[in-house]
Amino acid sequence: MTGMFTEHVRRWWRRSPWISNPLMRLPDRIERTVFVVGVAMLLLLVPVAATVGSVTYSDLSRRSQQQRAEYLRVDARIIDYPKPIQSDDYVSTNATGTATVRWTAPDGTTRTGSAQVPSPVSIGDTTPLWLDARGNLTHTPATAAGAVVNGTATAVFVWFLGAIVIGGLVHLITVAGDRSRMRQWDEDWQRFVRSRDHPSC
Repeated sequence: MTGMFTEHVRRWWRRSPWISNPLMRLPDRIERTVFVVGVAMLLLLVPVAATVGSVTYSDLSRRSQQQRAEYLRVDARIIDYPKPIQSDDYVSTNATGTATVRWTAPDGTTRTGSAQVPSPVSIGDTTPLWLDARGNLTHTPATAAGAVVNGTATAVFVWFLGAIVIGGLVHLITVAGDRSRMRQWDEDWQRFVRSRDHPSC
């Protein structure tokens, strides 16, 4: 196993762009230099993506803590029959509906509003809802687990997007190098044919 790895390293070194090989043409050196630079940039993208993901996680985690400190969970009472959530062309099959609910705000006032409730429910049932600092209905506060997932997803997305861009550039340069080599080989072959058929030329 060690010998095979050593052989791969030697083979790669012999093909490296900085080796003094007279058979290696300029397009070959450019192509392999771009490949080495591309690999280096992919490695450098790892800490960059990790930093972006860490910043995203910190922001979402701070927002989650703030929401959980400010939001209040209450039991709201359903005061009319839930209506299925509808779109333009179908009735939603999700186990939720929209109903008018009544709750008591932190200042002691009784308020009503429309909210999504689980189905099936009846008038008079209670359902847990979240209120903001002013006593209005709001969404469920973000969780720490959600911050971790979003931060990780952001880091992976940043690295993956950078890898696509770098890989695309390397591929384009490789294709250009292949075309240049094919064109050069064709010219060399044409010269060889002419020198063979017309040795006096």
